[in-house]
Amino acid sequence: MHSSVSRAWLRASLSLLIAVFLAGLPTAASALLQQAHNSRVVLDLPDGYEAAPLFSGFINERLGVSYVILESPLDTYDELVQGFAPEELAKRGITNPERGTLMRSGDYVYMRARQASAAGTYAKFFIVFRTADQSVLITANVPSEALDQGTVKPADIERVLASAHTASEPSVRELYRLDYLGGFKPAGTLIGTSKVFTRDGRIGPVREGEPRAVFLVAPSLDKRPVQEPQAFATRLLTALTGYRDLALGAPVDIEVGNITGVAITATAADSETGTRVEMLQVLLPAPGGGYFRLLGIAPKSEALIPEFRRMAERFRLAASDASGGRDR
Repeated sequence: MHSSVSRAWLRASLSLLIAVFLAGLPTAASALLQQAHNSRVVLDLPDGYEAAPLFSGFINERLGVSYVILESPLDTYDELVQGFAPEELAKRGITNPERGTLMRSGDYVYMRARQASAAGTYAKFFIVFRTADQSVLITANVPSEALDQGTVKPADIERVLASAHTASEPSVRELYRLDYLGGFKPAGTLIGTSKVFTRDGRIGPVREGEPRAVFLVAPSLDKRPVQEPQAFATRLLTALTGYRDLALGAPVDIEVGNITGVAITATAADSETGTRVEMLQVLLPAPGGGYFRLLGIAPKSEALIPEFRRMAERFRLAASDASGGRDR
């Protein structure tokens, strides 16, 4: 279904989804049905939650809570489930996986696990389920200390995840636009606010395994300020999965609108096909914290780095976010 480049980006996006969040969860509050921005998913949430500003999901700023939502085509359900095999989780530093059940019907997989990081150890709560036309992954992130102290109870999280369902239409909120697409067309979204662009407007190739060019825009999953942007941008690109023999150029400053970002070019080989590819990554700090990551990947023979650079330079924030503002 996906090209080698698209599959690599999907794997990288799923890794981002289950990254550590500074999150907690309230123990008692009245429930409220809320639909995530740029998503069809609805959750029955306690008071104090609002739609996340940079991704599809919800946060409670006072407690640091986050629920992160990924929606994908119906036929990706098995691929999403396979990503939660113990050996796959271990590659991301996620340990102690345990499957469980929730008070819901239909096809779903529910799992709890833990992940250690420099910021501490976090409990991860995952549900993958499918509807008549979608596959959905929701991740809840909770500091292990909160569970150990009883501030957060697993049953509270499970009630929220068990309530997950979808509306007929997404709740649309645009964060940004690209004023220049060249020969590229919108091909779809990941995590609600991450957009994929290809030349034919399809995520999957006409022929399975065919190398193809792709350009992606992905906001960060939280609003923590970017420290040492050049070093951080280098770490992001180095961590990209699905490639080998990665060779990075030196990071350089780039002006995009009124934002000073970091651009890095790189070459690599696709780990499945061996196809040599070129990459351009542009990291743009977001007003108010967080960042936008722009990434172009194409077979080296297509020489698309100049085109990717033109696309990145025409990135613009939506008016409501240009000054760090946010919808309420």
